[in-house]
Amino acid sequence: MRAIVGIALAAALLALPGCGTGVPDSAREYLESQANPLDLDQPLANGAVGNVDGYRVFLVGETHTKAKDKQAEKLLVRYFHEYEGVRYLLWETGFGSGLLLDQYLQTGDAEELDFYLEQLNGTMGYTLEERDFWNWLREYNTTLPDQEKLHVVGLDIDHQPETAARGLSLLSDDSAAVGEAFAATLEGARDGDVRALEELGRAIREQPDEARAAFGASYGWAVQFAENFDRTVRYYQGTETEQSSKSNDLRDEAMMSNFRFIAESYPQETFFGEFGSEHIIQSACETEFGSSTYNRFAMRLDAAGSPVAGAVCSILLAHTEQGPLFLRSYSPSNGDLDYRPFEQWFGQDALFSLDETGSPFAAGQNLVNQGADAGLSTTDYFQKLVLLSDSPDCTPLG
Repeated sequence: MRAIVGIALAAALLALPGCGTGVPDSAREYLESQANPLDLDQPLANGAVGNVDGYRVFLVGETHTKAKDKQAEKLLVRYFHEYEGVRYLLWETGFGSGLLLDQYLQTGDAEELDFYLEQLNGTMGYTLEERDFWNWLREYNTTLPDQEKLHVVGLDIDHQPETAARGLSLLSDDSAAVGEAFAATLEGARDGDVRALEELGRAIREQPDEARAAFGASYGWAVQFAENFDRTVRYYQGTETEQSSKSNDLRDEAMMSNFRFIAESYPQETFFGEFGSEHIIQSACETEFGSSTYNRFAMRLDAAGSPVAGAVCSILLAHTEQGPLFLRSYSPSNGDLDYRPFEQWFGQDALFSLDETGSPFAAGQNLVNQGADAGLSTTDYFQKLVLLSDSPDCTPLG
């Protein structure tokens, strides 16, 4: 399963068609007024990300391959915690894996983090930068009062079943008196037996009293875990027979289901999330990874009927190498977006808020080619852009 995940993550690097049009003076002038140079070793000042009015979910879209992404994410996590009151982090990791990560975040048990990372061996997440990020986040969390501590929640399907099982074990009570059949299924699931993990949802549905006894106050989380693992199985069955964009709809469907559960559990909270850039685009578009029918996570979040409809802010991390119009073909490339408005900042790290009052990027100016055809603006896709120049690649662990 880890090999499949690695292929899926490699394919997930965002690619949006380029514009190829002139750069109006209004666009250049607006960016000059909004450019916020970044020192990735220093915290962001209050107001650095610009407009945040009306937003409840902030999503950063990364590449999974560039070291500066994790540096930028540290700054953004700290910023949204300190200035916007974010306490819950939504992560592109399995629902069960998120339980294990949060256990590490709250306790500092390095064994939990080591186990989580080792299960990522063979994927793009198995990096020194990934480990450093979680170590930093744990250390940062220790400086916070209990009522302000950060928590992490995994929203993805559970690509690593052994990590999911270890997360599940945190929800159940070993001393609970349950029937022999339910106990056997639960024990197998907690031990990482994939068949038992698949059976857990049926066991919970058919024996709710047993499940309530086994999971106690965590019963709702256990139900959500089981539903998520059902989607995990459907996803891996689908990748063998379906187009990637169609099968990946299952991932984004799972993300949305898991988010609804979290939003209902914490109705007053504001959230910050980290996902591959493809998942944070808010309007339909054709990419190398997915078709225009692919219903991305941010599209679902921002749609009518969502608990956060109209309150989603997407922050795109874009990578450049120094030199005129020479950008890496990561997420996104020079052929994907029209980067000419940003040319004077190539070689620098800078944040641009594209959704301020009077922004041409919110009133017809498009960095995304398909937006012009659809009558959309750049901010119909994302609202902020962080330009990261000359980033080294991430360093694999081990």
